[in-house]
Amino acid sequence: MRNTAKIMYIAFVFLFLYASSADSALQTVNGTIHMRIGTTAACSDAARFIQSQVLQTYELYKEYLEIEFVPWGRTTRDAEGNLNCQFGENDCWANRVQRCVLGLLAGNTDVQMKYMLCEFSPPFPALRQRSLLCAQSVGLNVIEVDYCMTTTGNALEGPAELASTAAVEAIRFIPFIVFNNNISVNQHVQAYSNLRSTICFALADDPTTGITYCKI
Repeated sequence: MRNTAKIMYIAFVFLFLYASSADSALQTVNGTIHMRIGTTAACSDAARFIQSQVLQTYELYKEYLEIEFVPWGRTTRDAEGNLNCQFGENDCWANRVQRCVLGLLAGNTDVQMKYMLCEFSPPFPALRQRSLLCAQSVGLNVIEVDYCMTTTGNALEGPAELASTAAVEAIRFIPFIVFNNNISVNQHVQAYSNLRSTICFALADDPTTGITYCKI
């Protein structure tokens, strides 16, 4: 009786782990994958992830990817509503630049990717003057960026905060990675460990993509 109970328990644990793994498997939605990447300007982990994994994966599978960068990180508000960023005032300032630039480049993921790669490439962090140079490098006028910084940039804070708060609370890491608006610690860990494989295997599971071979 004791052995039977033990076998049943092992079987239950196996099924539970299998179900958990299946539930956390990334899948396409109408043949595409939406990926939200939460960053903050002075985060070296975000810099490494964007340089070593995001750009490469995007170049391979861009036709299937919708990438959304959210420059907010672990930012909080004080009682007066002022922002407090993980790496201080310069981090807040550069995040605001990034939100403005990404907003001005909305709909052009190729150029957004080029811009974010500039922000997170050596010499790092970009922060003050170099953040504006990165904006200029992708064809934006500094006057446009400055106008956003002093006016319309306020309206970009709410959506960034909303997109980040729950993800940071659950994942507790920057950069956080959220697929298809589904916050999953397992998917985040898989993607941060090997983004290319995570995306490839999800695409391969969808016969409409034509992806048939993936490397681990």
